[in-house]
Amino acid sequence: MNKVKRSLDNQAIGLVPLLLFMFLDNYFSYLLSFIIGVTFCFVCIFLFQILSKDKVYQFLLLPAATTLVLYSIFLCIRLEPVLFIYSPLITEVLLVVVLAFLGFAKRSILRKIRTSKHPTYKRTLMRTTLNEFFFVAQLVQNLYTLHLFIILVYSILPDTMQGVRMERFLYRELGIVIGVFLILYEQIRISMMQGSLRKEMWLPVLNDGGKVIGCIARSVSRSLPKKYYHPVVRVAVIYQGMLYLVTRGKKAFVSPDTIDYPYYSYVLFRHSIESTVRETIGELGEKEDMMPRFLIRYTFENEKVKHLVNLYVICVRSEEIMDQIKQPNGKLWTTKQIEANLGSGVFSEYFEQEFDYLQNTVLLAENFCCGDC
Repeated sequence: MNKVKRSLDNQAIGLVPLLLFMFLDNYFSYLLSFIIGVTFCFVCIFLFQILSKDKVYQFLLLPAATTLVLYSIFLCIRLEPVLFIYSPLITEVLLVVVLAFLGFAKRSILRKIRTSKHPTYKRTLMRTTLNEFFFVAQLVQNLYTLHLFIILVYSILPDTMQGVRMERFLYRELGIVIGVFLILYEQIRISMMQGSLRKEMWLPVLNDGGKVIGCIARSVSRSLPKKYYHPVVRVAVIYQGMLYLVTRGKKAFVSPDTIDYPYYSYVLFRHSIESTVRETIGELGEKEDMMPRFLIRYTFENEKVKHLVNLYVICVRSEEIMDQIKQPNGKLWTTKQIEANLGSGVFSEYFEQEFDYLQNTVLLAENFCCGDC
């Protein structure tokens, strides 16, 4: 059922009633083809109205229905010779015109959704779906406009360069081929996007009070500096009164290639802070006496990000465990060594803000960690 719903998210499916009408027009009268096409269109609108309760929207059906309604005007004025030959082309022209008007109204429609009184999640879903619809609508408009231009060029060619078979293909078949191509293209694109999204890291979005109000892909959040507020966890490691620090990766988004704690991570959407801490420290989390202790929570902000930092500490007493934590690019730092390098760009921006607190509480934190021993 979920696969069916994902397929129905393909906005190009809204072209099916028009393609059905254009296809049937090759075998039946234009009037019968129109009746079947318009009936099918409004049945689809009714079905998608029901499916909208399950967050399935098919906006391209509305331009298709409008196109068929406008086509009915030609039926009323009895242009039988024209309709008999050019029904598919008239349908394409009307569709292009309808989509062009929709393009002009795009900003107004999106603004109306953005300022509506619907819940935030519903407004976000509606805007996302509408953006997808406008993308597909523009593609449909461009391809069918190109098709009409090709027909115009063909019509002015000398008679010796024209043929019945080519004329039938251009006037009656190519429009259907374009429609089917659009549906298949959009389905493949959606499948590829869903594959990418499954690999994406989804982060919770916090309000100023630290409450989760939604989620967003990490790649999207990073493309919009400081727009979204995310929680992170950081775990300091203390051994014999010294801090164990490592070099951050060169591709780190914040403070690349600087000195920092060995453990830090985003809190993923629908993950708790505690479970994130356990996952971050790996095998150490399986030892009850090595579970990190919470120290402080604060807001970190620079030109790139805004993070709610949850700072934890591990007080290591065993050399064996310390050997498990050690990394090739890490070492133990004394307080004096750290003080001598503060403000020089050696340490990460996070660490620069946290060190004063650690320095003033490190002994207390050590005693607290070992209080159960």
